[in-house]
Amino acid sequence: MWVFNQEGAFVTNDLYRAIAKRLQGSEEAVDFTIYAGKALAAKMIQDRGYAQESLILCSYLFPIMFSKWTDDGVGDPSLESKIVSAVTGNDMDEEELYKVGERIFNLQRAILIREGHKSRDYDRISEYNFTKPLKFDLHNPGFLSPGAGDSVVKKEDAILDKKEFEQLKSEYYTLRGWDSNGIPTTETLDKLGLNEIEKDIGKYRSLG
Repeated sequence: MWVFNQEGAFVTNDLYRAIAKRLQGSEEAVDFTIYAGKALAAKMIQDRGYAQESLILCSYLFPIMFSKWTDDGVGDPSLESKIVSAVTGNDMDEEELYKVGERIFNLQRAILIREGHKSRDYDRISEYNFTKPLKFDLHNPGFLSPGAGDSVVKKEDAILDKKEFEQLKSEYYTLRGWDSNGIPTTETLDKLGLNEIEKDIGKYRSLG
């Protein structure tokens, strides 16, 4: 809405960057001219999303990313942990809630590995993403997206670079605390209090 100068629109590129720094780890997460920052953003979004789903919170409303009633326009993503604290009586901050999501995500990963998911080889997207240009979207003609500074870029006809995708995958595994084949390390399981599943997936590391 800001791009088209709609009345009342206030979510500018600058505000998007402030939101990304708070909720996705870096301002680079919302610069759609580069691949930097996207692996960290993916991890943070997933951890938060899994925690929210455990609370049965609507992903349309949570997290509150922006607000007209805050000084900087950035919303309050700590609200979910405050709800948990209020309902359960057990104090939990934002980072502790995200760790719940991280535990769930790693448990899911362990189940997939145990059931035959071949990790890195199976962590792929359809080939057309690397060959078929992005086309018209009814709600966002041209796929307008934030770029650097105040620039707005048109992502229509863009394709994903396969080499960059594989590099992002490696970066993502490192951020997750997984090995190069996408299997959680012993240290990661220990950090998350998931030592009991080491016996189920540890043997698969040697197969990578």
